[in-house]
Amino acid sequence: MANSFQTLLKSGRPAIGSWIAFADPYSVELMADVGFDWLLIDTEHVPIDRHNLRTILVSMKGSVSAPVVRLSSNSQDHFQTALDLGAQAVVVPMINTPEDAEKAVSYCRYPPQGVRGFSPTRASRYFQDLRDYAEKANSDIALIIQIETPSAVACMDDILQTKGIDGVFIGPSDLANFMNLAAQTDHPAVQQLVDKAIERARAHSTPYGLPTWSAEECQSYIKRGGQILTVGSDLQFMARAARAGLAAVRGLLC
Repeated sequence: MANSFQTLLKSGRPAIGSWIAFADPYSVELMADVGFDWLLIDTEHVPIDRHNLRTILVSMKGSVSAPVVRLSSNSQDHFQTALDLGAQAVVVPMINTPEDAEKAVSYCRYPPQGVRGFSPTRASRYFQDLRDYAEKANSDIALIIQIETPSAVACMDDILQTKGIDGVFIGPSDLANFMNLAAQTDHPAVQQLVDKAIERARAHSTPYGLPTWSAEECQSYIKRGGQILTVGSDLQFMARAARAGLAAVRGLLC
């Protein structure tokens, strides 16, 4: 099993990805052919069920983009579905305590490191690579935890003591939300917490990243050691291009 996402993490180089919200094979294949290092499939805030997820992962097959799934919650069945379908990594939302982190590690790993059940149907190429997959899955699959609340930031030193965490993905939008500053990710108080989360991740030598929405914003975090980064999303790219195209035509008609 070749896991390009874990290879990127270990290289120390920035891994530039984007978000997937559309399950249509055309749009997924288009995004996968752009050349992103990885694509983050969002099953938390987007109506992507297990059948949609299968379609997305099949549509990405053969591309240079590593398939990474943001789970809808820190639940064993969500790990099971994403990993058995062939996700190279999972991003787990709302990790607020060391206990949350320990559960995520346990759900992500086969015994003796964890409690993941064994039937990696698509992940093992329909059992053709079953033994190889079983031997490498625990070390190859990347577990990325999300830090999204002020209490999680305060607890990061304890959370990052958990063995088996491969990276941290910071959530500025939810940090703002739980500070009663919804949609104000640029607020100084929110940025202060983001900075603290970055500081703690770096102190523990844990690869970190966060969503960015422009090349300039992405570059600013790369300069600060960010490695697990997304820029834009399929939704954003579509909306931006549609608005720009319409505005250009309307401008000519004035």
